[in-house]
Amino acid sequence: MTLLLPFHTQLQNAWKLFLSRWVSAVVLQLFTLIPGVLMYPLVNEYVRAGANGENPELVLQNSQYATQFLCGFILLLLISVFVASATGVLFAAKKKISLRAVLISTVSTYIPVLYTSILAGLTVLLSLVPAMALYYFYAEFARTGSPVTGSAVMAVDAIVLIAIIALLIPAAIVATWVVYAPLAVALKAAPAGFTAIMHTKHLVGNHVWGLAWRMIGSIVLFQ
Repeated sequence: MTLLLPFHTQLQNAWKLFLSRWVSAVVLQLFTLIPGVLMYPLVNEYVRAGANGENPELVLQNSQYATQFLCGFILLLLISVFVASATGVLFAAKKKISLRAVLISTVSTYIPVLYTSILAGLTVLLSLVPAMALYYFYAEFARTGSPVTGSAVMAVDAIVLIAIIALLIPAAIVATWVVYAPLAVALKAAPAGFTAIMHTKHLVGNHVWGLAWRMIGSIVLFQ
């Protein structure tokens, strides 16, 4: 059975680990600047158009950098998977590991990790379909002219909001199950694909909300 340490203990351990390997961690994050070079021209045009009172959407339609931006965005997604995998390998090693060893290990498992990441993303997306469908149909219902008027509108809005939140809860659980699947593949703890997802689901076990709150707390503290 997987046991979770107290959150403050995890933070202390993570901070000590980071201090011992922060140089390699920073170098890995610099990889994400590569696609930024391709994306910058269009982003710059977009921002300048808004500052000059022009319609930014026209920039997206007419810019010569649109294809370059799209290539940069795709490259950003691919590099982000690589960096996340490499960062996991870096900090999961029991002993301090060289950046070269991290890169070699990450490259050797990149395709299975990418495949598992796509599969995990699709799994989360499918779990969001009920909430997204309810929101879409209710928005269309309200747009085409709802027969509900007066205070009843607020009541219906509240009911629909509660229903959407209720439908998002299973999606949050699924996301907590699958978020660690690519890392499990990168660490060679499980084969790629659904096997990795089922492996991390088993490891998460009954700690779904404990892990979810820890992830939220980490994002609030460090982002």
